[in-house]
Amino acid sequence: MSDLKPLHDLVARSQKIGADQSMVVYGGGNTSSKGEIKDHLGRLKKVLWVKGSGADMQYAVDRDYPALYLEELLALRDIDALDDDTMVDYVTRALVDPTSRRPSIETLLHGFLPAKHIDHVHADAICALTNHPQGEKAVREALGENFAYVDWMRPGFSLSKIVGGLSDYAGVVLAHHGLVVWDEDSDRCYQKTLDSVALADKYLDSLNKRPKANFQHQDLPDEELKDLLLKLRGTLGKKQLLRTDTRLAEIASRPDLKKILALGASSADHMLRIRPKSATVTLEDTETGIDEFRKNYAAYFEANKSLLPDGYTSHGNDPRVILVPGVGAVTAATTIKENTMLADIATHTHSVAARVVDVFGDGDTISDAEIFGFDYWPMELFKLKNKPAPAQLDGHI
Repeated sequence: MSDLKPLHDLVARSQKIGADQSMVVYGGGNTSSKGEIKDHLGRLKKVLWVKGSGADMQYAVDRDYPALYLEELLALRDIDALDDDTMVDYVTRALVDPTSRRPSIETLLHGFLPAKHIDHVHADAICALTNHPQGEKAVREALGENFAYVDWMRPGFSLSKIVGGLSDYAGVVLAHHGLVVWDEDSDRCYQKTLDSVALADKYLDSLNKRPKANFQHQDLPDEELKDLLLKLRGTLGKKQLLRTDTRLAEIASRPDLKKILALGASSADHMLRIRPKSATVTLEDTETGIDEFRKNYAAYFEANKSLLPDGYTSHGNDPRVILVPGVGAVTAATTIKENTMLADIATHTHSVAARVVDVFGDGDTISDAEIFGFDYWPMELFKLKNKPAPAQLDGHI
């Protein structure tokens, strides 16, 4: 009889991780467990259960974790290189149930590591630890020599091979990406994730000398806010629902706001929904602020369009998140649900950037070419295909 306890432990662990947005947001991160099940002929086979692409860990259920034959995944370890399409095709063929949800793009990372239980999170504190020029040094000082450090590399076969070769460490920190830890016990794996993030938080707090009340802000009067939103609606178009969120009010009112926004998304995964960068405007320069964002995005697209995959076009030049002094964030989407998602992700990503500036004085980003490669990467954009089709009145009410 198949032993499904590792799967049930995995789902329970994933739900706890997903409930904390400082760890992962909206389909980000992935977790796995290994075990044994009987195949259709009654033979005992080793399998890997790994999060399906785009599944939200907070609401994880068994079917979000497809099983794959581990032996078939491990056969790839001796290959030197594998392109994305071939890798996905091979991994899909290793599914125990071919009708299962498509497994994570990072499936092989989980398969190549020998541990039974693995957590990969995009924790805010870990990203703040790496997103500056001295990231590797900060990781060593915060987490110790038992953690390996890997500079930015887009997820896929090459990164999976590198991380798979680091199993002698307690975990791996991936720059501009997140954390990977593992253990033979599910509860200990979860605790290691929590402990690692707590160490990063403690280290960052010990270096942050900036007074918490350093940035005072004055709320924009209601009439002026109404005028600003009307200007934004006229500039962005009537099919966009605009919502305000005050959680970023302090950051939006900082004198170094543009420096913070220049650092972009804290974890590459965030840019899939909120774009690589956010805009900033005031009541006085609403139209010019949006125009500047559009020109910058158009220039970024033009400079990198040779990297655009076949069949893809520009996402469009409009921002999805706009920071406004005295307000916080204004999000632009076609549904209230999507606006909430944008606001949540922006709150985490820009708070990380502000923390980086406060602690280290300056941040660091991956190159525009790497950003573009992720921004228009079919393997990640696949996640967004899992959302429901737009309803008839989306953007109109």
